[in-house]
Amino acid sequence: MAKTLRSPQRYRGFVLTTVGLQKLQEQIKQLEIQTRLRQSPRTIAERVQLSEPEGIHPITVRKILNGENGVDKRSLQLIFRILQIQLEEGDYAHAGLCHQSAEVQPSVNAPATASLKVVSPVKHQDWSEAVDEAHLCGRVHEFTQLNQAVITEHCRFVQVLGIAGVGKTALATMLVKAAQPEFEFVIWRCLHHIPTTPTVLTSILQCLSKRTEENFQLPTHIEELKGMLIEQLQKHRCLLVFDHFDAVLCGRQYAGYCRPGYEAYGELLRIVAEVPHQSCLIITSREKPRAIGLERESYIRSLQLNGLSLLECQQMFGNHSELVGSTDEWRSLVELFAGNPLALKVVVVCIQDYFNGRISDYLRYLNHGQLLFGDLRDLLSQQFNRLSEVERELACYLALHQTPVSISQFCKDIALLSNQPYLLEGLDSLNRRSLLQRQGAHFSLNPMMQIYINECLPEPQDTFSSKPKLKLISHQN
Repeated sequence: MAKTLRSPQRYRGFVLTTVGLQKLQEQIKQLEIQTRLRQSPRTIAERVQLSEPEGIHPITVRKILNGENGVDKRSLQLIFRILQIQLEEGDYAHAGLCHQSAEVQPSVNAPATASLKVVSPVKHQDWSEAVDEAHLCGRVHEFTQLNQAVITEHCRFVQVLGIAGVGKTALATMLVKAAQPEFEFVIWRCLHHIPTTPTVLTSILQCLSKRTEENFQLPTHIEELKGMLIEQLQKHRCLLVFDHFDAVLCGRQYAGYCRPGYEAYGELLRIVAEVPHQSCLIITSREKPRAIGLERESYIRSLQLNGLSLLECQQMFGNHSELVGSTDEWRSLVELFAGNPLALKVVVVCIQDYFNGRISDYLRYLNHGQLLFGDLRDLLSQQFNRLSEVERELACYLALHQTPVSISQFCKDIALLSNQPYLLEGLDSLNRRSLLQRQGAHFSLNPMMQIYINECLPEPQDTFSSKPKLKLISHQN
Protein backbone atom coordinates (compact mmCIF):
# COMPACT_ATOMS: atom_id res chain seq x y z
CA MET A 1 0.00 0.00 0.00
CA ALA A 2 1.37 3.37 -0.97
CA LYS A 3 2.32 5.74 1.82
CA THR A 4 0.19 8.78 2.33
CA LEU A 5 2.20 11.88 1.61
CA ARG A 6 1.99 14.47 4.36
CA SER A 7 1.28 17.94 3.13
CA PRO A 8 3.93 20.45 4.17
CA GLN A 9 3.18 22.33 7.36
CA ARG A 10 1.98 25.87 6.77
CA TYR A 11 2.79 28.83 8.97
CA ARG A 12 0.28 31.63 9.04
CA GLY A 13 0.44 35.21 10.15
CA PHE A 14 3.38 37.36 11.16
CA VAL A 15 6.09 37.14 13.80
CA LEU A 16 8.59 39.69 15.03
CA THR A 17 12.14 39.46 13.76
CA THR A 18 14.74 39.46 16.53
CA VAL A 19 15.37 43.15 15.82
CA GLY A 20 11.67 43.88 16.36
CA LEU A 21 11.50 41.62 19.39
CA GLN A 22 14.50 43.37 20.97
CA LYS A 23 12.85 46.77 20.45
CA LEU A 24 9.70 45.47 22.14
CA GLN A 25 11.56 43.90 25.06
CA GLU A 26 13.62 47.01 25.71
CA GLN A 27 10.49 49.17 25.78
CA ILE A 28 8.88 46.76 28.22
CA LYS A 29 11.97 46.91 30.46
CA GLN A 30 11.83 50.70 30.37
CA LEU A 31 8.18 50.63 31.43
CA GLU A 32 9.00 48.26 34.29
CA ILE A 33 11.72 50.64 35.49
CA GLN A 34 9.37 53.63 35.30
CA THR A 35 6.31 51.97 36.85
CA ARG A 36 8.10 49.41 39.05
CA LEU A 37 5.48 46.91 37.88
CA ARG A 38 6.01 43.74 35.89
CA GLN A 39 4.64 44.12 32.38
CA SER A 40 3.16 40.63 31.92
CA PRO A 41 1.16 39.61 28.83
CA ARG A 42 -2.04 40.21 30.84
CA THR A 43 -0.87 43.70 31.90
CA ILE A 44 -0.04 44.61 28.31
CA ALA A 45 -3.40 43.26 27.13
CA GLU A 46 -5.14 45.45 29.72
CA ARG A 47 -3.22 48.51 28.46
CA VAL A 48 -4.47 47.76 24.95
CA GLN A 49 -8.06 47.34 26.22
CA LEU A 50 -8.04 50.87 27.68
CA SER A 51 -7.70 52.50 24.28
CA GLU A 52 -8.91 49.81 21.88
CA PRO A 53 -12.45 48.44 22.47
CA GLU A 54 -11.80 45.16 20.65
CA GLY A 55 -8.67 44.67 22.70
CA ILE A 56 -6.22 41.79 22.43
CA HIS A 57 -6.05 38.46 24.27
CA PRO A 58 -3.12 37.81 26.69
CA ILE A 59 -2.43 34.57 24.82
CA THR A 60 -1.85 36.59 21.65
CA VAL A 61 0.56 38.87 23.53
CA ARG A 62 2.42 35.78 24.80
CA LYS A 63 2.67 34.43 21.24
CA ILE A 64 4.17 37.71 20.09
CA LEU A 65 6.72 37.75 22.92
CA ASN A 66 7.65 34.09 22.35
CA GLY A 67 7.89 34.54 18.58
CA GLU A 68 6.99 30.91 17.92
CA ASN A 69 3.57 31.28 16.28
CA GLY A 70 2.28 33.79 13.78
CA VAL A 71 -0.38 36.37 14.65
CA ASP A 72 -2.30 38.86 12.56
CA LYS A 73 -0.49 42.07 11.67
CA ARG A 74 -3.11 44.17 13.50
CA SER A 75 -2.05 42.62 16.83
CA LEU A 76 1.56 43.61 16.24
CA GLN A 77 0.49 47.13 15.32
CA LEU A 78 -1.70 47.41 18.42
CA ILE A 79 1.04 46.43 20.86
CA PHE A 80 3.66 48.65 19.26
CA ARG A 81 1.26 51.62 19.18
CA ILE A 82 0.19 51.17 22.82
CA LEU A 83 3.83 50.88 23.93
CA GLN A 84 4.72 53.92 21.81
CA ILE A 85 7.13 52.16 19.47
CA GLN A 86 7.22 52.55 15.72
CA LEU A 87 6.65 49.25 13.89
CA GLU A 88 8.98 49.26 10.90
CA GLU A 89 9.27 46.92 7.95
CA GLY A 90 12.32 45.09 9.29
CA ASP A 91 10.60 44.44 12.65
CA TYR A 92 8.28 41.67 11.40
CA ALA A 93 8.00 39.06 8.66
CA HIS A 94 5.77 36.21 7.50
CA ALA A 95 6.00 33.35 9.98
CA GLY A 96 6.74 30.89 7.20
CA LEU A 97 9.87 32.71 6.13
CA CYS A 98 11.13 32.95 9.69
CA HIS A 99 10.57 29.24 10.31
CA GLN A 100 12.33 28.30 7.07
CA SER A 101 15.23 30.57 7.99
CA ALA A 102 15.41 28.94 11.42
CA GLU A 103 15.56 25.49 9.82
CA VAL A 104 18.42 26.64 7.64
CA GLN A 105 20.41 28.10 10.56
CA PRO A 106 18.95 26.88 13.83
CA SER A 107 20.96 28.20 16.74
CA VAL A 108 21.70 31.83 16.07
CA ASN A 109 21.26 33.64 19.37
CA ALA A 110 21.46 37.15 17.96
CA PRO A 111 19.23 39.77 16.35
CA ALA A 112 17.86 38.62 13.02
CA THR A 113 18.68 40.52 9.90
CA ALA A 114 16.18 42.94 8.48
CA SER A 115 16.15 40.85 5.31
CA LEU A 116 14.79 37.36 5.96
CA LYS A 117 15.55 35.87 2.57
CA VAL A 118 15.97 32.10 2.80
CA VAL A 119 19.53 31.20 1.84
CA SER A 120 21.74 28.16 1.80
CA PRO A 121 23.31 27.22 5.13
CA VAL A 122 26.83 28.32 5.98
CA LYS A 123 29.27 25.74 4.63
CA HIS A 124 31.84 26.45 7.29
CA GLN A 125 32.37 28.61 10.35
CA ASP A 126 35.66 29.16 12.11
CA TRP A 127 35.12 30.92 15.45
CA SER A 128 38.20 29.40 17.06
CA GLU A 129 39.71 32.83 17.80
CA ALA A 130 36.49 34.63 18.74
CA VAL A 131 35.79 35.76 22.30
CA ASP A 132 32.69 34.34 23.96
CA GLU A 133 30.85 37.61 24.47
CA ALA A 134 28.03 38.04 26.98
CA HIS A 135 24.66 39.48 25.98
CA LEU A 136 24.98 43.03 24.68
CA CYS A 137 22.46 45.58 25.93
CA GLY A 138 21.19 48.27 23.62
CA ARG A 139 23.02 49.08 20.39
CA VAL A 140 19.84 48.47 18.35
CA HIS A 141 20.50 51.51 16.14
CA GLU A 142 24.16 50.62 15.64
CA PHE A 143 23.31 47.00 14.90
CA THR A 144 20.71 48.05 12.33
CA GLN A 145 23.24 50.31 10.58
CA LEU A 146 25.88 47.60 10.38
CA ASN A 147 23.40 44.91 9.39
CA GLN A 148 22.15 47.05 6.53
CA ALA A 149 25.72 47.73 5.38
CA VAL A 150 26.67 44.04 5.37
CA ILE A 151 23.46 42.41 4.13
CA THR A 152 21.52 45.01 2.14
CA GLU A 153 24.27 47.23 0.75
CA HIS A 154 26.83 44.43 0.32
CA CYS A 155 29.71 46.53 1.62
CA ARG A 156 33.13 45.00 1.16
CA PHE A 157 34.79 46.60 4.18
CA VAL A 158 33.23 47.59 7.52
CA GLN A 159 35.12 49.02 10.49
CA VAL A 160 33.77 49.23 14.06
CA LEU A 161 35.76 51.81 16.02
CA GLY A 162 35.83 52.99 19.62
CA ILE A 163 37.82 53.40 22.82
CA ALA A 164 38.73 50.33 24.88
CA GLY A 165 35.79 48.69 26.64
CA VAL A 166 33.03 50.36 24.63
CA GLY A 167 31.75 47.06 23.16
CA LYS A 168 33.23 46.76 19.67
CA THR A 169 33.86 43.01 19.82
CA ALA A 170 30.48 42.32 21.42
CA LEU A 171 28.65 44.25 18.69
CA ALA A 172 30.67 42.55 15.94
CA THR A 173 29.84 39.15 17.45
CA MET A 174 26.14 39.97 17.49
CA LEU A 175 26.30 41.20 13.89
CA VAL A 176 28.19 38.19 12.55
CA LYS A 177 25.95 35.65 14.25
CA ALA A 178 22.91 37.36 12.75
CA ALA A 179 24.42 37.74 9.27
CA GLN A 180 26.05 34.31 8.94
CA PRO A 181 23.12 32.62 7.10
CA GLU A 182 23.81 35.00 4.20
CA PHE A 183 27.37 33.69 3.72
CA GLU A 184 29.01 30.45 2.66
CA PHE A 185 31.95 30.95 5.04
CA VAL A 186 32.38 32.81 8.33
CA ILE A 187 35.97 33.13 9.58
CA TRP A 188 36.97 35.09 12.70
CA ARG A 189 40.59 36.02 13.37
CA CYS A 190 41.86 37.83 16.48
CA LEU A 191 44.96 39.99 15.93
CA HIS A 192 45.57 40.65 19.62
CA HIS A 193 48.77 38.58 19.56
CA ILE A 194 50.02 40.42 16.45
CA PRO A 195 50.23 37.57 13.92
CA THR A 196 51.98 38.40 10.65
CA THR A 197 49.91 38.99 7.54
CA PRO A 198 51.13 35.78 5.80
CA THR A 199 50.19 33.76 8.91
CA VAL A 200 46.62 35.08 8.91
CA LEU A 201 46.17 34.80 5.13
CA THR A 202 47.53 31.25 5.10
CA SER A 203 45.17 30.14 7.89
CA ILE A 204 42.17 31.65 6.08
CA LEU A 205 43.10 30.05 2.75
CA GLN A 206 43.68 26.68 4.42
CA CYS A 207 40.22 26.91 5.95
CA LEU A 208 38.68 27.68 2.56
CA SER A 209 40.68 24.97 0.84
CA LYS A 210 39.49 22.23 3.20
CA ARG A 211 35.83 23.10 2.86
CA THR A 212 35.75 23.78 -0.88
CA GLU A 213 37.82 20.66 -1.62
CA GLU A 214 39.94 22.79 -3.91
CA ASN A 215 43.40 21.37 -3.38
CA PHE A 216 45.27 24.49 -4.42
CA GLN A 217 48.91 24.88 -3.49
CA LEU A 218 49.40 27.75 -1.07
CA PRO A 219 52.12 30.20 -2.09
CA THR A 220 54.60 31.70 0.34
CA HIS A 221 54.95 35.17 -1.16
CA ILE A 222 52.68 37.78 0.43
CA GLU A 223 51.51 39.26 -2.89
CA GLU A 224 50.45 35.85 -4.17
CA LEU A 225 48.64 35.13 -0.89
CA LYS A 226 46.68 38.38 -1.17
CA GLY A 227 45.83 37.66 -4.79
CA MET A 228 44.62 34.15 -3.95
CA LEU A 229 42.46 35.47 -1.10
CA ILE A 230 40.76 38.01 -3.39
CA GLU A 231 40.15 35.23 -5.90
CA GLN A 232 38.39 33.20 -3.18
CA LEU A 233 36.39 36.23 -2.02
CA GLN A 234 35.17 36.63 -5.59
CA LYS A 235 34.35 32.94 -6.00
CA HIS A 236 32.65 32.44 -2.60
CA ARG A 237 30.59 34.70 -0.36
CA CYS A 238 32.74 34.97 2.75
CA LEU A 239 32.41 36.98 5.95
CA LEU A 240 35.81 37.68 7.52
CA VAL A 241 36.46 39.38 10.86
CA PHE A 242 39.75 40.87 12.06
CA ASP A 243 39.18 41.57 15.75
CA HIS A 244 41.56 43.92 17.67
CA PHE A 245 43.04 45.28 14.44
CA ASP A 246 44.71 48.09 16.42
CA ALA A 247 47.24 45.50 17.68
CA VAL A 248 49.03 45.61 14.31
CA LEU A 249 49.09 49.42 14.29
CA CYS A 250 52.10 51.37 15.48
CA GLY A 251 52.31 53.34 18.74
CA ARG A 252 54.26 56.48 19.65
CA GLN A 253 53.47 58.16 16.33
CA TYR A 254 50.37 59.44 14.57
CA ALA A 255 47.48 56.98 14.64
CA GLY A 256 46.53 54.50 11.95
CA TYR A 257 49.91 53.42 10.56
CA CYS A 258 50.89 49.76 10.60
CA ARG A 259 53.82 48.50 12.62
CA PRO A 260 57.12 48.05 10.75
CA GLY A 261 56.92 44.70 9.00
CA TYR A 262 53.09 44.67 9.13
CA GLU A 263 52.41 47.14 6.31
CA ALA A 264 50.80 44.36 4.28
CA TYR A 265 47.73 44.60 6.55
CA GLY A 266 47.07 48.14 5.30
CA GLU A 267 47.55 47.04 1.71
CA LEU A 268 45.15 44.15 2.30
CA LEU A 269 42.44 46.54 3.56
CA ARG A 270 42.80 48.68 0.45
CA ILE A 271 42.61 45.71 -1.89
CA VAL A 272 39.55 44.25 -0.15
CA ALA A 273 37.83 47.64 -0.36
CA GLU A 274 38.74 48.45 -3.96
CA VAL A 275 38.62 45.15 -5.87
CA PRO A 276 35.10 43.87 -6.77
CA HIS A 277 34.01 40.72 -4.93
CA GLN A 278 30.96 39.31 -3.13
CA SER A 279 32.40 39.06 0.39
CA CYS A 280 32.83 41.34 3.42
CA LEU A 281 35.69 42.08 5.83
CA ILE A 282 34.82 43.51 9.26
CA ILE A 283 37.47 44.93 11.58
CA THR A 284 37.21 46.14 15.17
CA SER A 285 39.80 48.67 16.27
CA ARG A 286 40.56 51.38 18.83
CA GLU A 287 42.21 53.32 16.01
CA LYS A 288 41.05 54.09 12.51
CA PRO A 289 43.50 52.62 9.96
CA ARG A 290 44.78 55.03 7.35
CA ALA A 291 43.34 54.15 3.96
CA ILE A 292 43.19 57.18 1.66
CA GLY A 293 39.79 57.82 0.09
CA LEU A 294 38.04 54.80 1.58
CA GLU A 295 35.50 56.83 3.53
CA ARG A 296 34.07 58.32 0.34
CA GLU A 297 33.43 54.98 -1.36
CA SER A 298 29.97 53.44 -1.35
CA TYR A 299 31.27 49.99 -0.41
CA ILE A 300 32.95 51.17 2.83
CA ARG A 301 31.24 51.73 6.19
CA SER A 302 32.73 53.11 9.38
CA LEU A 303 30.87 53.13 12.70
CA GLN A 304 32.19 55.05 15.72
CA LEU A 305 30.87 53.53 18.95
CA ASN A 306 30.14 55.88 21.85
CA GLY A 307 29.11 55.02 25.40
CA LEU A 308 25.74 53.55 26.31
CA SER A 309 22.79 55.68 27.38
CA LEU A 310 21.51 55.84 30.95
CA LEU A 311 18.66 53.43 30.17
CA GLU A 312 20.95 50.96 28.42
CA CYS A 313 23.36 50.99 31.36
CA GLN A 314 20.52 50.37 33.80
CA GLN A 315 19.32 47.47 31.65
CA MET A 316 22.84 46.04 31.58
CA PHE A 317 22.76 45.79 35.38
CA GLY A 318 19.06 44.98 35.65
CA ASN A 319 19.71 41.65 37.39
CA HIS A 320 21.87 43.29 40.08
CA SER A 321 19.07 43.82 42.57
CA GLU A 322 21.61 44.63 45.28
CA LEU A 323 22.49 47.91 43.53
CA VAL A 324 20.68 50.86 45.12
CA GLY A 325 20.50 54.30 43.55
CA SER A 326 18.14 57.00 42.36
CA THR A 327 17.86 57.98 38.71
CA ASP A 328 20.05 61.04 39.34
CA GLU A 329 22.68 58.90 41.04
CA TRP A 330 22.65 56.45 38.15
CA ARG A 331 22.98 59.35 35.73
CA SER A 332 25.98 60.74 37.62
CA LEU A 333 27.66 57.33 37.61
CA VAL A 334 27.07 56.78 33.89
CA GLU A 335 28.30 60.28 33.00
CA LEU A 336 31.46 59.86 35.07
CA PHE A 337 32.48 56.87 32.96
CA ALA A 338 30.99 58.14 29.68
CA GLY A 339 28.69 55.11 29.46
CA ASN A 340 31.67 52.78 28.93
CA PRO A 341 30.34 49.23 29.57
CA LEU A 342 33.65 47.72 30.69
CA ALA A 343 34.45 50.58 33.07
CA LEU A 344 30.95 50.45 34.57
CA LYS A 345 31.15 46.67 35.09
CA VAL A 346 34.40 47.09 37.03
CA VAL A 347 32.97 49.94 39.12
CA VAL A 348 29.70 48.12 39.87
CA VAL A 349 31.66 45.20 41.33
CA CYS A 350 33.53 47.72 43.50
CA ILE A 351 30.26 49.31 44.66
CA GLN A 352 28.85 45.90 45.56
CA ASP A 353 31.98 44.78 47.42
CA TYR A 354 32.91 47.94 49.32
CA PHE A 355 29.87 50.23 49.42
CA ASN A 356 27.09 47.73 50.15
CA GLY A 357 25.66 48.30 46.66
CA ARG A 358 24.86 51.96 47.37
CA ILE A 359 25.77 54.22 44.47
CA SER A 360 25.39 57.33 46.65
CA ASP A 361 28.12 56.12 49.04
CA TYR A 362 30.50 55.54 46.14
CA LEU A 363 29.80 59.00 44.71
CA ARG A 364 30.53 60.55 48.11
CA TYR A 365 33.79 58.63 48.28
CA LEU A 366 34.87 60.23 45.02
CA ASN A 367 35.04 63.61 46.76
CA HIS A 368 38.19 62.32 48.48
CA GLY A 369 39.28 59.29 46.44
CA GLN A 370 40.34 58.54 42.88
CA LEU A 371 37.91 57.50 40.19
CA LEU A 372 40.29 55.12 38.44
CA PHE A 373 41.94 52.08 39.97
CA GLY A 374 43.42 48.74 39.03
CA ASP A 375 42.46 47.45 35.60
CA LEU A 376 40.83 50.72 34.54
CA ARG A 377 43.99 52.70 35.18
CA ASP A 378 46.14 50.09 33.41
CA LEU A 379 43.82 50.00 30.39
CA LEU A 380 43.93 53.78 29.92
CA SER A 381 47.66 53.86 30.60
CA GLN A 382 48.24 51.48 27.71
CA GLN A 383 46.22 53.68 25.38
CA PHE A 384 47.91 56.89 26.57
CA ASN A 385 51.37 55.36 26.08
CA ARG A 386 50.55 54.73 22.41
CA LEU A 387 50.23 58.47 21.77
CA SER A 388 52.87 60.45 19.94
CA GLU A 389 54.56 63.32 21.77
CA VAL A 390 52.34 65.86 20.04
CA GLU A 391 49.18 63.94 20.94
CA ARG A 392 50.21 63.57 24.60
CA GLU A 393 50.73 67.27 25.08
CA LEU A 394 47.56 68.16 23.22
CA ALA A 395 45.63 65.67 25.34
CA CYS A 396 47.05 67.17 28.54
CA TYR A 397 45.92 70.64 27.47
CA LEU A 398 42.48 69.38 26.47
CA ALA A 399 42.12 67.63 29.84
CA LEU A 400 42.10 71.06 31.49
CA HIS A 401 38.97 72.10 29.59
CA GLN A 402 35.79 71.14 31.41
CA THR A 403 33.61 72.09 28.42
CA PRO A 404 34.04 71.61 24.64
CA VAL A 405 36.32 74.19 23.01
CA SER A 406 36.56 75.54 19.47
CA ILE A 407 39.74 75.12 17.46
CA SER A 408 40.31 78.87 17.37
CA GLN A 409 40.03 79.21 21.14
CA PHE A 410 42.23 76.16 21.67
CA CYS A 411 44.92 77.60 19.39
CA LYS A 412 44.73 80.89 21.28
CA ASP A 413 45.02 79.18 24.66
CA ILE A 414 48.19 77.31 23.82
CA ALA A 415 49.73 80.05 21.67
CA LEU A 416 50.47 77.84 18.70
CA LEU A 417 49.01 79.84 15.84
CA SER A 418 52.24 79.57 13.82
CA ASN A 419 52.13 75.76 14.06
CA GLN A 420 48.50 75.18 13.18
CA PRO A 421 49.21 72.55 10.48
CA TYR A 422 50.92 70.30 13.05
CA LEU A 423 48.26 71.06 15.63
CA LEU A 424 45.46 69.92 13.32
CA GLU A 425 47.40 66.80 12.42
CA GLY A 426 47.79 65.95 16.09
CA LEU A 427 44.10 66.53 16.78
CA ASP A 428 43.15 64.42 13.79
CA SER A 429 45.31 61.62 15.14
CA LEU A 430 43.59 61.84 18.55
CA ASN A 431 40.27 61.66 16.72
CA ARG A 432 41.41 58.53 14.86
CA ARG A 433 42.13 56.97 18.25
CA SER A 434 38.52 57.61 19.38
CA LEU A 435 39.79 60.06 22.02
CA LEU A 436 38.00 63.20 20.78
CA GLN A 437 34.32 63.99 21.13
CA ARG A 438 32.90 66.58 18.76
CA GLN A 439 29.87 68.81 19.15
CA GLY A 440 29.52 70.86 15.98
CA ALA A 441 32.58 73.10 15.71
CA HIS A 442 33.66 72.31 19.28
CA PHE A 443 35.50 69.29 20.62
CA SER A 444 36.64 67.81 23.91
CA LEU A 445 38.77 64.93 25.17
CA ASN A 446 37.13 61.59 25.88
CA PRO A 447 35.97 61.77 29.54
CA MET A 448 37.76 58.55 30.48
CA MET A 449 41.09 59.80 29.15
CA GLN A 450 40.48 63.20 30.73
CA ILE A 451 40.07 61.54 34.13
CA TYR A 452 43.21 59.46 33.58
CA ILE A 453 45.34 62.51 32.76
CA ASN A 454 44.04 64.58 35.66
CA GLU A 455 44.30 61.75 38.21
CA CYS A 456 47.22 59.61 37.17
CA LEU A 457 49.85 61.74 35.46
CA PRO A 458 52.53 62.97 37.89
CA GLU A 459 52.87 66.61 36.79
CA PRO A 460 49.65 67.99 35.22
CA GLN A 461 49.76 71.52 33.80
CA ASP A 462 48.10 74.01 36.12
CA THR A 463 47.19 76.93 33.89
CA PHE A 464 47.58 78.25 30.38
CA SER A 465 48.95 81.53 31.62
CA SER A 466 52.47 80.13 31.99
CA LYS A 467 52.54 79.51 28.22
CA PRO A 468 54.09 76.04 28.40
CA LYS A 469 56.08 74.96 25.40
CA LEU A 470 54.61 72.34 23.12
CA LYS A 471 57.26 70.54 21.19
CA LEU A 472 55.92 69.51 17.81
CA ILE A 473 57.42 66.55 15.98
CA SER A 474 57.40 66.12 12.25
CA HIS A 475 55.23 63.49 10.60
CA GLN A 476 56.74 60.01 10.57
CA ASN A 477 55.61 56.99 8.62
